Amino acid sequence: MKIFSKILVATGAALALLPVSAWSAVGGGAVIHNAATLSYAGGQITAAVQVTVTTLASTPVFDVDALNVDSYTGDTATFQYTISSTANGTDTYSLTTDVVNNGVSAPTALTTSPATVNLGASVTSLDSDAAGNVYIPANSQTNLDAGDFVVITIGGNDYVYEISSVSPGTPSTTVGNTTTAEVPTSLALTPVTGGAPVIGAGVVPAGTQIGEQQVITVQVESGTPTTSGTDGTHTLTVNGATTALNGGSVLLFDDGLNATNTVLSGDGTLTKEVRNVTTGGSFATSGVTAQSGDQLEYRLTAASSSGSDLTAAVIADLVPDYTSYVASSTTLNGAAVADDAVGTTPFVLDEGGLQVNSATGAPGVVVSGETAIVTFTVLVD
Repeated sequence: MKIFSKILVATGAALALLPVSAWSAVGGGAVIHNAATLSYAGGQITAAVQVTVTTLASTPVFDVDALNVDSYTGDTATFQYTISSTANGTDTYSLTTDVVNNGVSAPTALTTSPATVNLGASVTSLDSDAAGNVYIPANSQTNLDAGDFVVITIGGNDYVYEISSVSPGTPSTTVGNTTTAEVPTSLALTPVTGGAPVIGAGVVPAGTQIGEQQVITVQVESGTPTTSGTDGTHTLTVNGATTALNGGSVLLFDDGLNATNTVLSGDGTLTKEVRNVTTGGSFATSGVTAQSGDQLEYRLTAASSSGSDLTAAVIADLVPDYTSYVASSTTLNGAAVADDAVGTTPFVLDEGGLQVNSATGAPGVVVSGETAIVTFTVLVD
């Protein structure tokens, strides 16, 4: 059916779904069939009418994989929300996401996908049986398909199950003077949430709401902090509206979670260049050639790109394949850096890297507007 993350459902066993007592109602899509019989000397007549139960709108509930995601300006922060139906029948929800920006400019982009979600739901009409079947009214299985995930409250706890199979039932019918009783729809369910009970006789009693759960993705392309050195936040609210009615009106809702994207004020760049010392070439990011025996000099340039200092700055690198490190060739901002006397190699940028700083920065600090430049030389094998 729909894309879903078992990571989310396995950890989301505390969703505030409607209590069982709220669902003395019948599942949406069920057929109320009633037949009356007139008997008289020499004959009998049966007349029947049917009423179809519609979905009573109910606001869904949400969970999210992270209440905060850190990012830098221009990065994309991704949130995965689960939305779970609390209705008695299938409903379609239209979704949008609002954002409140604190100390940061508006996001470059904000997307909610999918923007329309169809969630199946029903209410059990019989107790589950020893064979593990859960029963709902015939015709109430719309949008409940094999592979879907549903939430069921058992013993006061909410558990997630995957629908293994659906066996559609048939509503009651009357043909002539013969009325045939309804055959309910049966669902076979497999536990997903850790600790979820295996379905057995009476485990899911009649009157239990079953609501489908899906995942939606909200992506924020982060804005720019408005104050140098100070982080900003995008606070998100997923809003929606039901299609089904309650009291003649659709229901409006929001996720109630206030997930945030914290946009960090510090961001950096790293440029790596190389030149052939033997042939006298210039530093370049590509197009450099060498022969065996040539010396190559690498230059690594770190800088801030956000208007604030980089802190705890470390540059790590490895000696390139098919080359050998030239002893005592590493420099930081033009000053010699001693080779590593305790590591497995003398190259100081491997095995944890080299703490760097710009000209006026303390150790590990690249001051905004300055750069930290590391160079080292290798010999082509």
